[in-house]
Amino acid sequence: MKIFERSRKTVAKGLTVWVSNHYCPTLFGIRGHYESSYKSGQYVESGSPGTGFFIRTSSSHSYKSFCNAEKAKLKHSYWDMVRGKEFSFDAEISRANAALRDTNDETKARILEAYVNVLPLAKEAEEGERIIAGIKELGHKRHRLTTYQTHVMSSYKSRIARLGHDVRDIQLTIPKLCSEERYNQFAEVVIAFTELASSHRIWHSKDTYEALENAFEQVYFDLGIFDFIQAPLMTPMMRDSIGQYHFLYPDFWVVSRSATDFDVHDLKSLTVLSREVPYEMISNMVLNSYADMKESTTAMHHHKNYEQFGSGLLVSQDTSAATEMEKENRMRERVVGELYIPELKLRYYVRDVRALKKFASALSKYKDN
Repeated sequence: MKIFERSRKTVAKGLTVWVSNHYCPTLFGIRGHYESSYKSGQYVESGSPGTGFFIRTSSSHSYKSFCNAEKAKLKHSYWDMVRGKEFSFDAEISRANAALRDTNDETKARILEAYVNVLPLAKEAEEGERIIAGIKELGHKRHRLTTYQTHVMSSYKSRIARLGHDVRDIQLTIPKLCSEERYNQFAEVVIAFTELASSHRIWHSKDTYEALENAFEQVYFDLGIFDFIQAPLMTPMMRDSIGQYHFLYPDFWVVSRSATDFDVHDLKSLTVLSREVPYEMISNMVLNSYADMKESTTAMHHHKNYEQFGSGLLVSQDTSAATEMEKENRMRERVVGELYIPELKLRYYVRDVRALKKFASALSKYKDN
């Protein structure tokens, strides 16, 4: 059991440094440092190495607060370290091997096998990063590292770079699972999802109406990565309100509770349904801020009867028999988009109806092809 936050280690002949005993999240096996930290946004690990998301550029205060809370989970805690609550590579490797032995699903087995093979390399790279940090600390004390210390540090950096090169042949990559032509078609889905993720509000419905005040919860969509699986355009990641992550790939849909506890669904077997619904049907259960309440009272227009519009569509396409006043009321009615996947019992409501329709259309078109 770990007691001290740091321990002295001999990292080279004649060189001993203080090395942190805390687990240190890294970008190993994710993407190049430049691409991850600049082009795609800051990367945040979610529970285990090789799984996380890239922070979007957004003006939403709630999204920024959410990202800050996710980053706060990665801060070192002495009590978590002492109690063994921090991430452990040895424990994760054991869990992944156990999950691999128990699965009968071919795709899930491929994901777990690749994950198990990458973890030892990630463990060595993470330890190397902590050693490098310990050597750098010597420079802070002495104002300058000696030539020998610099040489040792460079050797550890070179070793991590070699591990990063070797992991490319071990980790699962989407181009190995599908043709380039098919992924180019799937890229349209990723692009549409990126637009959908920027929607001002997204709510997940638990479909448990015993407690209506908890039936809807705001969630966030991002582009991310799961179990070191590499994709050219990264991977659409949808969160729900019960702690699960949904990752969308060209051939399958992953419902993840952790890096080793997840289900894989054939994308062709899933049904994607979308429609418009009146905002006030859910507004009383999702309004949780003064700004939303103020907006709802000033911008919402109520309609007396929604059933006349059929299966949830608020604005009817056939307005030939409607009066001018009815047409005006219909156009002024405020709506949200609903996304429903019955096989997964997954239901979302989205403020940006146009973006939701675009994503649902792109995904349905890709599935049909």
